[in-house]
Amino acid sequence: MPDETALVSEGISDAGIVTADLHGWGTVMEIKKEFRKYYMEKRSRLSKEEIMEKSALLFERVCSLDQYINADVVLAYMSFGSEVSTGPFIYRCIRDGKTAALPKVEKAAGMGCRLSIYGIKDPVDDVVPGFKGILEPDPSKTRLLDPREPDIAIVPGVAFDVRGNRLGYGAGCYDRLLPLLREDCLKIGVAFEIQLADSLPADQHDFRLDMIITEKGTIVC
Repeated sequence: MPDETALVSEGISDAGIVTADLHGWGTVMEIKKEFRKYYMEKRSRLSKEEIMEKSALLFERVCSLDQYINADVVLAYMSFGSEVSTGPFIYRCIRDGKTAALPKVEKAAGMGCRLSIYGIKDPVDDVVPGFKGILEPDPSKTRLLDPREPDIAIVPGVAFDVRGNRLGYGAGCYDRLLPLLREDCLKIGVAFEIQLADSLPADQHDFRLDMIITEKGTIVC
């Protein structure tokens, strides 16, 4: 793995946008691939116990926000692997009387990966295995939502930086969804502290988040 500091020390503007090849590592796509591999390996070293403990601390921070307390619709995601665990948070949203919304991958020829949003009532009965085996809303049991309905969006990722840049899994699903949300919808990247970078490679298609929350703190971007 190339040194992280070397990768980001040149070719990035003050806005965090990659403007040139970095130390010969290649295109923005190639650089992102290296970062993705590096941070996924770091995250994979966490035990299940660490994931659950850190996720609980993280979501306590989310639930203490005024924006969460006042929200009617909360967009989350069904976690998999070593991601920040969302199950207990989704149950809490429902218990708090909010509409819990989850994304579903819709793939159409020539259109790439796109996400639709569905409101659920039960994170066990209302979901089925979907894209790459990840649990998604069952359209026969859930309600399709307008992307302008969520008041808060909880966004997964491989890594985040202090400017709100997000490194996803490479399909571009959230880069297409996030611009469709209301401007005043609070878009929060959730991550473990080990997923934070000083700066990440980004291009004009990448969408910045409003806030990053980890088990150790909150960064307003």
